[in-house]
Amino acid sequence: MKTKMINSQLNNFRTYQKVLREMLTLAENVFDFENLPENIDRSFLNITLVKKGCIAFFVDEVMGLTALPFKSTKGLKDVYGRPLGITVFASNGYQRNLKPDEYVLMYDNNGKYPIYLDICQLAERAALCIRTQDINIKQQRTPRFFTASNQDVALSLKHLIDDIESNDDTVVSYDGVPTSEITNVLSPAPYVTDKIDDHLDKIWASFYRLIGVANLVEQKKERMITDEMSASQGGTIASRWARFEPRQRAIEEINKKFN
Repeated sequence: MKTKMINSQLNNFRTYQKVLREMLTLAENVFDFENLPENIDRSFLNITLVKKGCIAFFVDEVMGLTALPFKSTKGLKDVYGRPLGITVFASNGYQRNLKPDEYVLMYDNNGKYPIYLDICQLAERAALCIRTQDINIKQQRTPRFFTASNQDVALSLKHLIDDIESNDDTVVSYDGVPTSEITNVLSPAPYVTDKIDDHLDKIWASFYRLIGVANLVEQKKERMITDEMSASQGGTIASRWARFEPRQRAIEEINKKFN
């Protein structure tokens, strides 16, 4: 029993990780950057913005224009909550303290928070739907479970079931089989996977709206006029602009400060 529970938990975790990878891949590839310096890793820049919500651009004497995550130096901030000095760092141990005039911050969205936690929540909900579907499909092959009054009745019932499942055209019984002493206790679960599919589509629609990608997953109409389509995408457009505008503003400041 413990082994089955462990395997089930592992399957739940693997499914969650699979959905999370898919969502992160989409979230970090919504926007592209033109003329990005070769030493700045585009993938690292995008995933840092998604997971951390912010990244710092600065000029290193050796690497040139660089983008790295950071932490606030001594926790000091100005009246708008912006750090008065940061320490940029990298996984190889690189660290550098920077003053406010030495860096430009690029945020993932105007809320200045990472959407990673929101994506994790949606991934968990989507994974729950998928695992529920797996269980529901598996339950379609649930053995029919009967109770019988004694062993002889159970043996007679088993022979009848064997005849049925062998696809015989005719199944013959006899008066001595006490069918009134047989009770059906467990039957296959009702099939609900198609309904879960609809709910899963809505979760993915919420994700697309979060990252600013147009979709028509939630639309069930056979025909839709242009105005209806545009109105249905209002939330998506707002989310896209909320993520695009801080990038655009940071790029203008970077070009101005660092030529």
